[in-house]
Amino acid sequence: MKTLLLLVTFVLLASCQSQPGTAADGGGTGWSCLQYPGEAVTCLEEAGLTEQELTDRANAGHGEYVQCSGYEDIGGIMHSPYYKARINGKDIPVYASMVFIRSANTGTLHSFSEVYIEPGSSFALNVELEGTSVKLHDALVLPKSLGTEARCSEGVASATITRPGIYTFLFNGAQQYYGYTLMVREKTDEEAEIAQYVRQYGKDNVKVFEPGLHELDYLNYVGKDSLVVYLKQGAYLKARHKYEIGSLEDEGKWVEREALTSNEMQLARVPFVNFYKCRNIVLTGRGVLDMTSLDRRERKGVVFNFCENVSVSSVKIINAPEWSFITYCCRNVTIDRTDILGYRGNADGFAICNTHNATVSNCFVRTADDEFEVKALGGPMDTRNVTFTDCIAWGGYARCFGVCGEVCKGISNVTFRNSAVIYRDGVWDNDRIGALVITAEQCMGSVNGITFENIEVFRDEGRAVLVKIYDRQEKDFSIENVVFRNIEYNSPMPSKIEGNDHWSNRVQVTLENITANGKKLDSAGNAFQIGANCEVTFSE
Repeated sequence: MKTLLLLVTFVLLASCQSQPGTAADGGGTGWSCLQYPGEAVTCLEEAGLTEQELTDRANAGHGEYVQCSGYEDIGGIMHSPYYKARINGKDIPVYASMVFIRSANTGTLHSFSEVYIEPGSSFALNVELEGTSVKLHDALVLPKSLGTEARCSEGVASATITRPGIYTFLFNGAQQYYGYTLMVREKTDEEAEIAQYVRQYGKDNVKVFEPGLHELDYLNYVGKDSLVVYLKQGAYLKARHKYEIGSLEDEGKWVEREALTSNEMQLARVPFVNFYKCRNIVLTGRGVLDMTSLDRRERKGVVFNFCENVSVSSVKIINAPEWSFITYCCRNVTIDRTDILGYRGNADGFAICNTHNATVSNCFVRTADDEFEVKALGGPMDTRNVTFTDCIAWGGYARCFGVCGEVCKGISNVTFRNSAVIYRDGVWDNDRIGALVITAEQCMGSVNGITFENIEVFRDEGRAVLVKIYDRQEKDFSIENVVFRNIEYNSPMPSKIEGNDHWSNRVQVTLENITANGKKLDSAGNAFQIGANCEVTFSE
């Protein structure tokens, strides 16, 4: 398992002591770094936990309700016990959040830092990463398309970064246990930005959360127009645990009256952040939405339902107990630089459902379920015109990018572009899950015009590409005009394109410039399993 982890109290002390006093402004060097308040972010020693005790909570062998229960003894973000980091010789904070490794049925901590540079400036960030509990060697920076190489010398990894992006470092044989991600993003003048929102929306319509710990049941906005919810850097919103849910029966016990008039998704409890029938909405800032204390399915995470003109940027969503982020029956949605981390089953990342005109860009997701997904649930709208670009997925259980599950209405014109998968290691149903997928399980609509383009998959333990009519009884269902273009992946299993056995269904896919396991394909060959009633066109 974690053979390289050194379990000593010294590690925990070093982690706690390395963080205070870090210069938020980078010492006047033209960059700054993300910092969280001490009352919200602690270290394992202060919580009275060992690293093993914490990560054992994600062990799937404990059972789904125990594995996914809430915890209040430590927040979802903590000081990382694994690393110390410097940029241009200055110490920066390294944080961590618990995530899940499906192939080992265990948890680990994903470490991260975030750095801000002047918009449009030329810069060089000389990054040094030192392991406090593991000696580093064999450093690798992903995705490859960023063109960044790392070096290791005497246990210290270093790399030079010259452009914004999401840089994930792997070490020691590309282990999953010690992932570290550095987000390099452009600076924002918070006070100037808030002042602009006040001028545009009016002071009463700009809700600002100041730095510090904010404990609350939920935020619920119904019928609001022209509203801004701004989480300043260091604003840490922590969900308050209210309902004990330890079984399927418990899920139906608790009903909040306010929920009945706050959604059209038949939710019994208000999501942690909920917008219903709102227009011209902004959710932004460099704050945190932490739901670690909630039990499984106690609440959904961030939900927009029946909303128009939505903008979400820069927040971090941590450990939602069910579906981290949902748009349902919405129009004109923009999501940018928003990251999701979580170890629990059902904590899907971005679920774009029954929505017209949505873009998701520059986001990082590492969760234990689906991550960048498009669905069409029951409801009045289909799903159309959705684009994901420059996003990074690290999947611990199910699917990374694609159309999956519910196709109860039509789904059309969806693009996944210029993105990457670090790992995806679930293999529990290889006709249902994969890195890049169209898997239709409820087939009352149709799927038309789906493009996967310029995507690299570092490692998939099952099928990297899967197009499948999962319902074996379905008739008169089509998946058409699907294109996989400029795809590079590594996986031990062949990819699959398959309908079912009924003659009335149609699956139509084009494969263009595919590289599998280091070999550029000149035909589908043995790299793809092609089923009956499938029309597959291949080109180099």
